[in-house]
Amino acid sequence: MIITRRSALLGAAALAACGQQSQTKAAPAAHPGWSSIPQTGTGRISVPGGTVVWRRFGAGSKTPVLAAHGGPGFPSDYIEPLKGLGDERPVYFWDQLGCGRSDKPSGAQYWTRARFLDELAAVRAGLELAEMHYYGSSWGTMLGADYLLDRTQEGVKSATFDGPVLSIRRYLADTRPMIDQLTPEHAAAVHEAERTGHFDAPAYAAANEEFTALHVTRNLTPETQPYWDRTNAGAGMESYIAMDGQSEFSITGNLQNYEREADLNRITIPLLYISGEFDTCTEGASREYASKSPHAEVAVIAGAGHCKLIDQPEATIAVTRAFLDRVEAA
Repeated sequence: MIITRRSALLGAAALAACGQQSQTKAAPAAHPGWSSIPQTGTGRISVPGGTVVWRRFGAGSKTPVLAAHGGPGFPSDYIEPLKGLGDERPVYFWDQLGCGRSDKPSGAQYWTRARFLDELAAVRAGLELAEMHYYGSSWGTMLGADYLLDRTQEGVKSATFDGPVLSIRRYLADTRPMIDQLTPEHAAAVHEAERTGHFDAPAYAAANEEFTALHVTRNLTPETQPYWDRTNAGAGMESYIAMDGQSEFSITGNLQNYEREADLNRITIPLLYISGEFDTCTEGASREYASKSPHAEVAVIAGAGHCKLIDQPEATIAVTRAFLDRVEAA
């Protein structure tokens, strides 16, 4: 479902003489276009293994958002359209160690869940976010779940899990059939690469491109293309291959045994799970996760693949804004 904003009711006035009551429905608040929100700050924070670069967009009195990108290794540019929330609140992004604007050390010791968890804690402390809303995309949902379950939920007013990957078992059950929906030669190339362990064949790369166009970024526009281009230009493939694997469907890295679905009942803050209509992280997965979370909602973005803030930025910003409004009004 697409979650829409609730209209406010204004102007209720009791008319004692005749016992009538009138109500006027206010027009939905207008918000500036997401691309117009300016960057209002940047800096570096020391984390285990090096320093990372953070960026802040927008301002306002509402609780800040801290947004974590996916990959690991795909920097924050592709989720930058979330800055559209910045007309009401600060929105913070950072490029995780190993990619984008941040330091890029080399070595297996850097690409672990434990170190990234320490990094998230250091970033939050460095930005002095005593209260915040968390927004995680893809791998950022895994990192966020680990943080909420293994570190703290204190001061985290809500979490939005965009393209949630909270069970690799469930993720593979959903994505393996997608491989066989590729053209026959591309599907065969994937199966051959996984059988032999040779992932450098041109046919495998072509299969990955077809899969991406179907399920990751389906709707690149002149406005969003530069964000996607910067993401790919800044990608840190060492961390991606070490933790995820060779592609979004060949999971061979150290995240291949990630399973937190059974723990979701321990996350007591409000959660929003977002899937795209054509997402690798399916609506069914989001609804399954939500059913195991005490306070959860689900939104599905029509026409979008995995990178919803690239495919359908306005719709994704709108459902996130509405969710934050409900949390803050409660």
